[in-house]
Amino acid sequence: MPLNPNIVLLSQGFDYSATLLWAVSGAMIGARKGYAILGIFVLALVSSTGGGLLRDGIFLQDGPPRLLRTPTYLIIVVAATGLVLVFGGAIRRLRWFDRVTSAVDALGAGLYAVVGMNLALTAGLPAIAVVVVGMVNAVGGGVLRDLLIGAEPDLFQPGRPYALTALAGCVLFVTLVKGLHVPQATADICTVAATAALRFAVTVLRLQSRPLSAFEDDWRPQRQDRRPDDRPQ
Repeated sequence: MPLNPNIVLLSQGFDYSATLLWAVSGAMIGARKGYAILGIFVLALVSSTGGGLLRDGIFLQDGPPRLLRTPTYLIIVVAATGLVLVFGGAIRRLRWFDRVTSAVDALGAGLYAVVGMNLALTAGLPAIAVVVVGMVNAVGGGVLRDLLIGAEPDLFQPGRPYALTALAGCVLFVTLVKGLHVPQATADICTVAATAALRFAVTVLRLQSRPLSAFEDDWRPQRQDRRPDDRPQ
């Protein structure tokens, strides 16, 4: 079923916005870890397009990944990398930098989830598959980024359950579109807003997920041996 042109335009705007936000976030991580310019660019590229590569290559399989079909994504990543190279030092010294980074991640997760789910709906996938594609698009880039820098992905670690907020947003989207037949453009906006709001609530309320206590004898020695700088900064 072809999408309404207005929905296509909105989805494309979401896609480009998310690419820029996460490219900046990935580039900042690379810069703070002391990587060379190429390393900073690669982290920006993987952070911003990794989820889309997994989405297109594994789940949708509708031709070459969108990253390769248009130069727009690479232009955005190059621009984000240049922004960090020129202004990154000044940005990181700002007192509100960490809050901005959190906001970027919150908005990026919701935006990418919406992009993936719109494409899954266009491909005619069932509701549960739409949720899966949305989650892969939302968290895939972060997982690949963590693997590249030698850190265990945040998705696997106990702590703030940010991935669950993305999952809740995906379920909300499918409920609105498939269950309540809300216009897709409205569902897009509601999903991004709800995902960001849930993420901020998790941060403010300091909610934490925890490992299974029944396996404490197995995981506690591993966590004690882990160095503090093993996590991405």
